[in-house]
Amino acid sequence: MKVIRSYYQGIKEATLQPKMIFVLWLINFIFSSVIFYLSFQAFSGAIGKSGVAERLLKEFDFNVLFEFLIHDGGFKTIFSVAFVLILIYFLVSIFLYGGILFSLTNPRKLNTGENRKQSFTPVFFQGAGKFFGRFFRLSIYSLILWGIFIIFNMLLNPLGRLLTAKGANEQVAFYLFWVRLGIGFFLLYLIKMILDYARIKIVIEDSRHVFRSLFRTIKFVFQRLGKTLALYYLLLITGIILFGIYWVLKLIIPSYSLITIIIIFIVQQIFIASRGWIKIAFQAGQLKFYSPERFLNK
Repeated sequence: MKVIRSYYQGIKEATLQPKMIFVLWLINFIFSSVIFYLSFQAFSGAIGKSGVAERLLKEFDFNVLFEFLIHDGGFKTIFSVAFVLILIYFLVSIFLYGGILFSLTNPRKLNTGENRKQSFTPVFFQGAGKFFGRFFRLSIYSLILWGIFIIFNMLLNPLGRLLTAKGANEQVAFYLFWVRLGIGFFLLYLIKMILDYARIKIVIEDSRHVFRSLFRTIKFVFQRLGKTLALYYLLLITGIILFGIYWVLKLIIPSYSLITIIIIFIVQQIFIASRGWIKIAFQAGQLKFYSPERFLNK
């Protein structure tokens, strides 16, 4: 079965990419460190100007913290920092997708007749730089899909009011909430999957026609909707299982001593690395499904 083969090949190829996993982990680690530093500086700088800092140090109180956020400009400071970091992370994610897909599809042998292999790093960052502009344009064009997503959800509002008698029927409202949540997640992941295949198509064909590639990818996905969704959800479930393992370990490991805190930190870093691994598995598995004859230079 093509879906199972693609899933297996994606998992296998991700496991065979330790250098790529390390690069993804390192970038996430650096980014997390920057987030922590900027957030700490912004928060400590803001509360240092008021008497709320002393009150928070003496006895932590959510009411005091909320009062600070509302009246002392904390919300504005934190929102500004969060906005900048989200924007940077968005751009970094686009950059990384180019490196991942180019590394998976590009032959690493130099045309020197010596049959030597290029090192991983130049190949990865060459692809990241080469496709950054195209993937950025793809993100802009994807606003059309996200707009349809928003409009569709808005159209469900009057239907919901009708079915629940404007909220009077609580039982129907309860079930309708979960139905709408399921539809929302389905559409969310459908759009993400379409964008994955669009990036794959752009890289494989080295296409500069981004909008045309997106349009043709939508056609490709809907012609094989059952299989593409099955593969995507298999990979998604794998990621959920990894998160579940991490969450259980985090709950059962106490944090009462320095050693256990270090252990928790190591577990967190392993989890971050596993996120990189599953990200590669997504791209490799879908690449196998989309173009098996060109998969991984085989």
